[in-house]
Amino acid sequence: MLDKKLTMTLIFLTLVFLAIGIKTVDSIGYGSMLNSLSIGFVVSSIFYFLVVYMPEYKRRSLVRKHLEGQYIQFKMSCISTFLILSDSQEYPNKEELLNLSEFRRYFKMKNTRGESRWGAVANSLEESDYYLKEIIYYLQILNEEIKYTRNVVNVNDPEVVNFLNNLSQIIMRMELTEGEYEDVKSLCKFLWSVFTGWDLAKGYSETDIIKDIIERAK
Repeated sequence: MLDKKLTMTLIFLTLVFLAIGIKTVDSIGYGSMLNSLSIGFVVSSIFYFLVVYMPEYKRRSLVRKHLEGQYIQFKMSCISTFLILSDSQEYPNKEELLNLSEFRRYFKMKNTRGESRWGAVANSLEESDYYLKEIIYYLQILNEEIKYTRNVVNVNDPEVVNFLNNLSQIIMRMELTEGEYEDVKSLCKFLWSVFTGWDLAKGYSETDIIKDIIERAK
């Protein structure tokens, strides 16, 4: 497991012992022994970085990137379903709806039937068990990836750990959603916050907080 403070300390000590080794290279007696110890420490540090640090760093980066990719896939899958439920399949480029402000703009507007698009999504989820289960399935896949990342990557940032834990717990509650009005209402509030950056205390954000947190999970 990687620890930032421990790694920086090891780098500092390696540089110190390297300097000592260079300075005592032609010494005899005590200086020669100090040179041998310094060179031994430097060699051991290099071995650690090559055999332990780099493979672990690459593994953690791969896991984090996979979670990033899964989060984007989750959003794209949900967006496709939202467009169907709101009778808005004519939207030209679904990836544009990954933008929080564009998603807000578009789903606040009315569709060809004169309905609020997001209202149509909520009504359709209440009426259609198939699409409700589809959204829950997307959430389950995302949550499995979050839990896997938490178990595999030793995240050193307490804010990131708490955020991912809370997100996972919220998703677990959403997974219990049934087709009743209050259940679907809670699910739609959660989804709206994810796709628009809405926060009850802070209002709308222009940056995807979940994406930002995932990028910090190192």
